[in-house]
Amino acid sequence: MTTTKAGKLFIISGPSQIGKDSIVRALWRDRTLKLTHVITNTTRAKRPGERQGVTYNFMNEKAFVSLIKRGKLLEWATVRQAYFGTPKKPVELALKQGRNIILQIDVQGAAQVKAKLPATVLIFISAENAAEVKRRIFASTKMTDTQKKNRWLEAQKEFKSMTKYNHVVINHWGKLNQAIAEVKEIICQHLQTPEP
Repeated sequence: MTTTKAGKLFIISGPSQIGKDSIVRALWRDRTLKLTHVITNTTRAKRPGERQGVTYNFMNEKAFVSLIKRGKLLEWATVRQAYFGTPKKPVELALKQGRNIILQIDVQGAAQVKAKLPATVLIFISAENAAEVKRRIFASTKMTDTQKKNRWLEAQKEFKSMTKYNHVVINHWGKLNQAIAEVKEIICQHLQTPEP
């Protein structure tokens, strides 16, 4: 009787305005990688164009706290006065079935997952330097000045976690496809590497 080889879990993190969404979407669409998507739970308000059960599993705070208390989340964190968390069951099931998963999680959640599942591959997306990250945040037309300041403060904290990541990929301004290709190469290398 043959046993199914366990899948691999990849986590993408990085500061605001660095292109994480675009990179993860491109990797999901790449059929050659066969990556599974697990929808994150959140108490954040739904934004225009977002869909329940597609963008996020939107829920109220009471329901989210209940998931925490019942141990139903692989990781969770409070980000900008809202809860975000990854449901445990679909991740464990997919990995057991040999499917590979990519998640976009902040540095708090990534640390929690790595502690529980040490084989998780952490990939940090950044810019050439801190000044460039700051420029991109403050150049955003979708945030208020206060939001920009808060995102920059968050970014400075996130930089301190970068050394804990397995890989750091620089998303140079105007070269998104290059960053996507680099992340894809990292994922392919890990998928081809046999377990020790």
